[in-house]
Amino acid sequence: MLNHPPAPEPDDGPGNGPDHDPDHELAALIDTGGFWRLAPEWVPRTGYAEPTPALLRDVEAGLRRRLAGE
Repeated sequence: MLNHPPAPEPDDGPGNGPDHDPDHELAALIDTGGFWRLAPEWVPRTGYAEPTPALLRDVEAGLRRRLAGE
């Protein structure tokens, strides 16, 4: 018979409470440079557009068109 470790308890740590804001968490990660550890070295680190509300609306609209099959 195999011994199986007990199932882990739900994580009650930071980020899982009622005040959890994933957008704020993502913004904080990007602000500290944590995002770039996921990108290869050849990806430029500068020169990108500032994510304004208008730009985000355009991106969202484009993604919705893709999902709709346009």
